[in-house]
Amino acid sequence: MSSDYRSWEERDADLRRREALDAPKIAAAQAKADEIARAARQAADEERRERAERTEAEAAARRKKQQADRAEVERLAEAKRRDERAAQAVNIGVVAALLVALPLQIRAFWNADRWWEVLVPFVLEGLAWVFIRQAEAAITSRRVVWHYLVGVFACSAFAATVNVYDGFAHIAIGPIFGVVGGVCSIAGPAMKVIHEFGARDKTAKATRAERKLAEQQAKQAAAELEAARVQGEALVEAKRVEAEGRQKVEADKRAAHEAKVAADKAAADAVLAAQDEQRNTLYPGAWEQYELILAANPLGSISRDRAWDEARRADAHPDVWQRYQILTLNAPANTKNSDLWAEAWVSEKGLPPGHTIEGLATKLAAREYVDQTLAEHLGAAQHLAVEELLADIFGPGGDGGASPAKGRPKKPSSGPAQDLGALGGIGKGVDSAPARKDVAEPLTEEDVEAARKLRDADPNSFSTPAVARLLGRSKVYAQRVRDAVNALEGEQ
Repeated sequence: MSSDYRSWEERDADLRRREALDAPKIAAAQAKADEIARAARQAADEERRERAERTEAEAAARRKKQQADRAEVERLAEAKRRDERAAQAVNIGVVAALLVALPLQIRAFWNADRWWEVLVPFVLEGLAWVFIRQAEAAITSRRVVWHYLVGVFACSAFAATVNVYDGFAHIAIGPIFGVVGGVCSIAGPAMKVIHEFGARDKTAKATRAERKLAEQQAKQAAAELEAARVQGEALVEAKRVEAEGRQKVEADKRAAHEAKVAADKAAADAVLAAQDEQRNTLYPGAWEQYELILAANPLGSISRDRAWDEARRADAHPDVWQRYQILTLNAPANTKNSDLWAEAWVSEKGLPPGHTIEGLATKLAAREYVDQTLAEHLGAAQHLAVEELLADIFGPGGDGGASPAKGRPKKPSSGPAQDLGALGGIGKGVDSAPARKDVAEPLTEEDVEAARKLRDADPNSFSTPAVARLLGRSKVYAQRVRDAVNALEGEQ
């Protein structure tokens, strides 16, 4: 035994010592991985909390906007109702003023001799309403309006002057009613112009309150835009920080994984090194072949286990291994290695794979030893029964059991004879069982002739079972016929 040999206890202790040395590294890598996972969970919780806050803020903003929209809708509806009521009131006032002013004008221009003068009041009122419609169209089209308004008030002022003069000129009408008629002549068109001008001018020119409201809304929009910009920049910065944190977490995970892989590889390498040392110590010849096989094959083309199996074959059967190498180099690429090994074995050993000349010789010697022992200690009937049993076990044996191992020295008969009691009464003596009929029955010439023809046809297959199948008799009788044929052939 070499001086560097180590016992199993020493190698196991060395392996445990290596594992103990690697344990802190593995524990540190696991702790770092746990810390990275904890940081990732905290980052995920923070992100969920921020997302919930943003969602709540957006929901509050939506609720506020919805409330403002509802208030604006209500305000517009109320304004529309008020505008409709104001328009109705203006129309009623215009009709009332017309009912007061128009009769006075008709009275002022009535003359039985010149009846057509009564059309003048209608012309004045018609011109006033024409100018009002022109002013409305100009306001809508964003055109100049003042000259239409001048025409409206000129017609109204002329009609009012006529009513006032007629009131002062005719005592029956009176100055007061004349002044009222003049006011109504101006008030009707004035109410209509003022109402229409205010309603139509909303799209053309804003009021002071509307301008202030627009300025406030512009300032609020600018403030909201600035807040949105600041929030967007903060969100971008937060995403950048989050991305950097995620990258750092991923880098730490990769580092931890690489550290764990390195530790696992180191542990696996230690186990493989211990296994290699054990193989080199216990099987030096196979280890030498193992190194040769690994050197002859490209890296990674053959596994360690397969190389070791091949090395053990090469060490145990070098002659078969040499033949196997020749077949491997010259055989087609699709030929299986197991088929090549079987062919190499048969080529070198002349027997099926796993069988050797020594093993076959040992088997035949054992059978001959059993035959000799039974012949020494058993009677004829028991001997024939055992011969039949052996024929069933070992198969056909040519001329009745002759083997190439007969030249070997026979074992003494004193050993196995001591265990003959285990055969169930076979070794109790010659008279332990009555004689069988096929033992004492005379042989017929027909049976002997048929067996002789069988031997002449195929001497290699001439055996007791073959004769028994040919004659349809028991194997005891067939063995007697076989022995008789062999004796006749020997005499010839």
